[in-house]
Amino acid sequence: MPLTAPSIAIIGLGPRGVSTLERLIARLNTVDNPPERLVLHLIDDAQHGGGKVWDINQTKALCMNTFAHGMTLFAEPGATVEAPVIEGPTIYEWVRLHLGDTSEVSPEKLAFVEKHPLQPEVNERFSDEELGAIRPESYPHRALYGYYLLWFFHSILKDVPEWVTVVQHKARATNIHAVDDHDVITLDNGEDVTASATIAVTGWQNQGMGEQEKWIKHTLETHPNLNWIRADNPIEQDIDSIKDNENVLARGLGMGFFDVLIMTTTERGGQFVDDENASGGVRYIPTGKEPTFYASSRRGYPFMPQSDDGGLPPAAEIPRLKKVVAQLSSRSGRRSIDYDVEVWPAVLRDAYHAYVKTLARVEPEALKADLDTIVAAIDDAEIDASVVFNGVTAMDDVITQYTTKRFSLLRWLHLIPATFDNTEELTAYLVQRMQEDLSDAEAGQDSPVRAALWSIGFSRKPTQVLGAEGRYTVESRHHMFDKAIALGQLACSGPPIFRTRQLLALVDAGVVRFIGAHPFLDTDRHTGEWTMSSPSSGGVRYKGTTLLDAWVNKPDYRRKPVESLSLNLVEKDRVRLFTDVAEDGTELPTGSVEQDPQTRRVINPDGVQDPRLHMVGIPAHSQYPDTTISPPIPGTDPWFIQETDKAANSAATIALSSVAVNQSV
Repeated sequence: MPLTAPSIAIIGLGPRGVSTLERLIARLNTVDNPPERLVLHLIDDAQHGGGKVWDINQTKALCMNTFAHGMTLFAEPGATVEAPVIEGPTIYEWVRLHLGDTSEVSPEKLAFVEKHPLQPEVNERFSDEELGAIRPESYPHRALYGYYLLWFFHSILKDVPEWVTVVQHKARATNIHAVDDHDVITLDNGEDVTASATIAVTGWQNQGMGEQEKWIKHTLETHPNLNWIRADNPIEQDIDSIKDNENVLARGLGMGFFDVLIMTTTERGGQFVDDENASGGVRYIPTGKEPTFYASSRRGYPFMPQSDDGGLPPAAEIPRLKKVVAQLSSRSGRRSIDYDVEVWPAVLRDAYHAYVKTLARVEPEALKADLDTIVAAIDDAEIDASVVFNGVTAMDDVITQYTTKRFSLLRWLHLIPATFDNTEELTAYLVQRMQEDLSDAEAGQDSPVRAALWSIGFSRKPTQVLGAEGRYTVESRHHMFDKAIALGQLACSGPPIFRTRQLLALVDAGVVRFIGAHPFLDTDRHTGEWTMSSPSSGGVRYKGTTLLDAWVNKPDYRRKPVESLSLNLVEKDRVRLFTDVAEDGTELPTGSVEQDPQTRRVINPDGVQDPRLHMVGIPAHSQYPDTTISPPIPGTDPWFIQETDKAANSAATIALSSVAVNQSV
């Protein structure tokens, strides 16, 4: 197919895709001498503006784990972007505008909304009572975020320059072929699209099966009575295949697990009611048909509830980490930073500083010395990160010496310290721990424990950005860096408090039991059922007829991709894997695609930037670890928007350059 006009294709129109579109239109609106025509192809077989995850038709029972006032898709003044900043409302401000309240929205944002009117469908789906109940610190319905994305998407389309023609394709891209100076993108409806520049924003994807998944698939062939719900977003999983009163073996204790619990309890007629005598303050009234979930994960512990701060959580102070980042940010090259030695001590000291500072405020009588003395002791304690958790022990000694409290991050780094004989004993222990988590979360900023954990969680972004492009040594990245990131995710990326209360209620009702960490999957030779066991619960094998994998896989290009587009990119040598280098020089390919940091153009197998193809977001998770974070948080100059801006500007430059070349010829 010949290229008759310069064109840009965006594949994928979820949050990152529409952010890329917004950055692209902002850039194209600055062109002084535009071509006669540029074609913009928008490609997605799901909802344009939101994608599958944020479909507006999903149940209201599913909520986000991000605050309403902590989400935006608009760049902000001072953001690290090249295309002009165009200010617009956060989701909370957008909700208030749907209620006719303009008091909390800046004039600049109001001006944008006046030019891009709100859509009445929101008020038809959500009552004023539902919208009015949303506060800045609320966790909105996922469907509501889908409406916000749709409005954002349609607002962008209103700002398209008159010389740009937008063509929307409700189809799936299956192949990309390089033809001379352009790409030909094949869609599953039989159409072909030509593009001078292509931006693939494919997000979370199904991927090739690992060895265990192949075994699971083979087992299903020989045991047709069994069911397997493969890892995916819950609204894409066949949750209806879970039968009444069935035993379900679940792997994964994050948001996906919480979602499935809701979809198989309250969505099937069960009810949660307040009960001050219940372990979480909530009691579940069953229908009598609930499945029983035997739940496990690698750590064996549910994601912790997010803190109730009575508003948006304040930024953690992290003074030592800020200093370290400032000192090391100019250091370039692979393996140039040892996280264990150069970064982790600052992260650890900041966390313990946050603990004692909060303790001094809420319980000053617990201090045996003045705060300055304790902080000095924290800074003087020797931390040898080459010895696993040695630094934590040194910090614990400071707490023991200078306060009347006992506190150690080891309690969260080793969540299940003992081996129990069965699921009943393990479940009882985890309920006690979750009740403690709930108490700390309810205390919010007055909890010294939450202050320390929030410091660890808040440190994730600066440490991930610092180590991007493979700057951490492989050894240290797989040592304390991975452990610190996992701890931050456990403590600060979990469900709202009410979800933990509901989980405790379901445990009390016998709907959920815990198996523990590092589950071992097998089948029973006599009954043919799935079995799962864990050292955490004495190795007892628990049986079930459905296996639920409650998580979403990151794309791993080391496996043969299932998605035809990804497979095509691998087979046509358009991409190569980002590679770490071990201390002995061994190259260690990661699961993500290598990109140029300034343009987000992929790197071909020969080490050269692809002339047209860009990838944005999750497929680069190893090279740019922060790219899995979504949606972007206001006031943080989010990497999310920085990278969509980079890709949009690069694609615009390529497409407009092709016009200049053709005109000169």
